[in-house]
This record gives sequence, structure tokens and C-alpha cells, in this order.
Amino acid sequence: MSKHQRRKRAAKSPPTRLAPRPGPGGIYIREFVSARTGRKERYRNIGEHPLTLAHARHKISDEQYAAGDEFRTLCELRLGSSRDSTDMVRGAGGAGAEFCFAQTQIDAARELERLRARMKTRDWIILEKFCGEGWSMAEAVRAATLCHPSGVLFRVQEALDELIAAGEAPIARRA
Repeated sequence: MSKHQRRKRAAKSPPTRLAPRPGPGGIYIREFVSARTGRKERYRNIGEHPLTLAHARHKISDEQYAAGDEFRTLCELRLGSSRDSTDMVRGAGGAGAEFCFAQTQIDAARELERLRARMKTRDWIILEKFCGEGWSMAEAVRAATLCHPSGVLFRVQEALDELIAAGEAPIARRA
């Protein structure tokens, strides 16, 4: 390869990205990756939910992300921001406009209790911390158990699979 061709190829290669591009909800902090030397660094987005970041980094599957996102939505609905139980705030247009906000909270809490009854306690803790409260994977697994033989990523994936299985199980209705 001639010198001219090498220069041409070098000019076409994309420049090294030093920092991520800011986006909506993008809050980045610079952190060191290497604990020994502290020389490697990366930018971590603390403005996005850890579930979304795990899916974007291909650490969890589409099905696991969908189940986790639905779980997160239920947690957000359960903890709505109404002042007290007597507030009658209407939903934001569409088909949900006829339900009061307090009823939506009650329905979300009931659905979460139904899922909790079908899951292992440790998996529930992991999902509640990781999906519901936005803790990191490692912190959520550590909250459920001090020592676990499998890796953190595997344990979170296992908990999300349990959520998928619990969501697919038929609902036992009392007559």
C-alpha cells in the first residue's frame, strides 16, 4: 500500500470519540474504570434508567427489557404524586381519561402484589431495586443476597426471566 493510500484511508476513518454526545436526559459523569492504575476512564450516563442502559448495551434481551419496563411502569404508577387519596386527578386524555388517578394507583399495587406472590423473595427484591427504584445491577443483587455464586448480570437476567414467567401465569380469580 502506498503512502498516499494510507493517508486517504486514515482520513476516512471516524475520529476517536472522547465524550458521548449529550441527549435528552443525558447526564454524564467521568469515572475511572481501572481500580489499580486509574488510567482508563469512561463516561457513564446517570440520567438514564439502569434498565434502559442494560438493554442498550445488549446485556438483557428484548423480552426481559419489556417485562422490566412494564414492572417499572407499575412501580411508578403505584407511587404516583397525588397529594392524598381524595384527589381526583384525571388521566392524560385517551382511553384512560375516565379513571381517577387513585384507582390507577390501586390497580398497579394489586398487579404488583399478584406478581410478588408468584416470585421468589430474592428475585422480587432484585427487580424492585433494579427496575422499580433504579439501583445498579450490583447494588440490587447485593441487597437481595450478600454472597451469590453466579455473576451479577446472570442473577439479574434470572430475576427478569422469573418476572416473565410470573406475568404469563394465569390469574387465579376468587368467586
